[in-house]
Amino acid sequence: MADLVQLSREISRFVVDLSDLKRSISSSRRQRNLKTISYLKSAGYLRPISQTKCELTDLGKISVLRELIKRRRSDGKLRIIIFDIPEDLKRNRNFFRRHLVNLGFKMEQKSVWYSKIPCEDLVELVINYHHLNKYASLVVGNLRRY
Repeated sequence: MADLVQLSREISRFVVDLSDLKRSISSSRRQRNLKTISYLKSAGYLRPISQTKCELTDLGKISVLRELIKRRRSDGKLRIIIFDIPEDLKRNRNFFRRHLVNLGFKMEQKSVWYSKIPCEDLVELVINYHHLNKYASLVVGNLRRY
């Protein structure tokens, strides 16, 4: 878990310097990379912070961390997300559910989801990204066999 916290902090400081990109590679590869960066900006994964630098957005952080979560294994604890999102935020609720599926959560009820994979930081990031702090809660507990 400490590794994920550290990685989350490092990703928060992730900045792409386009001036380095322009100098260091061949013309065709540079064009391909600039197209990729352009796509990442338009898709909301990168945000320009100056004319030559871009930073990773919350959506970009979620995507990067989601890929890393797939490699994690259960630590014997159960994470339960409980939410009650109003109807006027239906779109956010549906995207939130989609993110939960992508993170490996299973649905117990439409507003109760669970996972055995350590991902508290990522869940918090997803909740903040969708502005659902007032409506969603994460509970972490030990698993016991009866």
